[in-house]
Amino acid sequence: MIINDLEAKCGLDRATIRYYEKEGFLTPTRRENGYRDYSQDDLDTLLRIKLLRRLGLRLEEIKAIRDAVTCEL
Repeated sequence: MIINDLEAKCGLDRATIRYYEKEGFLTPTRRENGYRDYSQDDLDTLLRIKLLRRLGLRLEEIKAIRDAVTCEL
């Protein structure tokens, strides 16, 4: 899905989505036209981040959780 679709589905703006991508939370592929192609996993990640932020977690804490889960897999 392109970023417009992702914005509509997760309720975050484009700048925030790109920020999380820069921080390594998202890994979109590139289409032939150069547009980012976000997956369902990317959407799920954004929804998790959004929930954790609402619960008061800082981004550093969310990264630590992500890294701990990644290490266990």
